[in-house]
Amino acid sequence: MTKDNTTTINNPQRRDSSSKLIFGDNILCSQFLRNYADMEILRRIQPEDIEDVSERYVPLYSTERESDTVKRVNIGRYMPSCEDENSLELPLYIVSLVEHKTKVEYNVAMQILRYMIYIWEDYEKEMNRKYPHISTRKGFRYPPILPIVYYEGKGSWTAPTDLADRIFCKELLGDYLPHFRYQMVGLHEHSNEELLEKGDEISLAMLINKIECVEDMEALTSLPDERVEEILRDTPEYLLDIMGKLLRALLYSMNLEEDETENAVSKIKERKMGRLFENVTFDFQEEKRKAREQARREGLEEGREEGRKEGREEGLKEGREEGRKEGREEGRKEGIEEAQKELSITRRIAKMAKQYSAEEIQEDIMQLFGISRDQAEEEYRKVFGD
Repeated sequence: MTKDNTTTINNPQRRDSSSKLIFGDNILCSQFLRNYADMEILRRIQPEDIEDVSERYVPLYSTERESDTVKRVNIGRYMPSCEDENSLELPLYIVSLVEHKTKVEYNVAMQILRYMIYIWEDYEKEMNRKYPHISTRKGFRYPPILPIVYYEGKGSWTAPTDLADRIFCKELLGDYLPHFRYQMVGLHEHSNEELLEKGDEISLAMLINKIECVEDMEALTSLPDERVEEILRDTPEYLLDIMGKLLRALLYSMNLEEDETENAVSKIKERKMGRLFENVTFDFQEEKRKAREQARREGLEEGREEGRKEGREEGLKEGREEGRKEGREEGRKEGIEEAQKELSITRRIAKMAKQYSAEEIQEDIMQLFGISRDQAEEEYRKVFGD
C-alpha cells in the first residue's frame, strides 16, 4: 500500500507476466526500441528485424526470470558499408537485453554484466563452431549489447547505472576500471499524455501497465476517446488479444467481478479502449477505506517491530550501565583487598627483618600469602630496595 492511501496493486507475478507479453511480441518490442531505447540506429527498426533469443540464455539466470527478454536485432541493412570495420563479414546485429524491475535493485549493474559476458561467450563459441578459430583473428568483433532496465515502480530509481559506482575506491584505478552503463526506462517517468502522443500500441500497453490504483483507472478513462481509438484502428487482432490479457490480469488482481472484467476486456477487442470502464461499478471510497485499514494494520505491525527493537536497545543500554556499576564496585573491592594485602606483606617483612635472612623472609611470605617467588622478591625490594 502507498502512503497516500490509494489502493495499490503490488503483484510482481502479474507484472512479470505482463512484461513478458509486451516484450515477447516483435511489433511491441520494435515500437519500444524505436521510441524509448534512445539509439539512432534503432529509430527505423521493424518487427522483421527482431529475433527473440530469450530461451537460449535462460540457463544463465541463477533464478529463472520470466520477465526478462533477450532480442537479436538485425541492423545490417541500416549500417553504411564499411569493409574495414567488418572485414570478416560477421553478422551485424545488436543484442537488446531488457531487464524488468518492479522495485529498485542495487546490484543490477553486476547482474547485467554477468548476462553480457555470457552472451558474448556464447557468441564466440557459435562463431568458432562455424569458422574454426575465428575469434583469434584480428578482425573478430563481438556484437554490441544494449542493456535496458525497464522499471515499473513509482519511486525514483536510485541504483547506480554505472558498474564502477559499485566498486570501492574507483578513482584509484581510473581508466583501468571496467565502466559500462545500462539505460533505465522508467514507466512512470512518462505521463499518460506523453505516452498517448507516441500513437502506437506499445504506449497503450504501457498505459494499461501503469495502473496501480483506482485513481490511475480514472486517469486512463479521462484520455481523449478519439485519440485512443485512432491508434487501435489498424491494430492486428492478436495485439488486441495481448492488451486484453494485460487488462484482464490487472482487473482480476483488483478483485473485480468476472462479468465486469470481461466487459472491460471486450472494449479493447471492439477497439473502444477509451470506454474501458463505462460499465464497471467500482466503489472507490470503499477501496480507499480498505487501503487505510490495511495501512493501519501494517503500521501497527511496523510499530510493534520498532518497539521491540527500541526496547531491546534500551535493555542493552540499561544492562551495560548496570554492568559498569557492578564492575566499578567489584574493582573497588578488589583494589581495597589488594592494598590491604600489600600492607600486610610489608608489615610481615618489616617484622621478620631483624631475625631472618632475605631468603627466609621471601619463603615465609610465599607460603603465608600464596604468592610466587618473583612476587615475593618484588615485595621484599619494595621495603629494602636492591
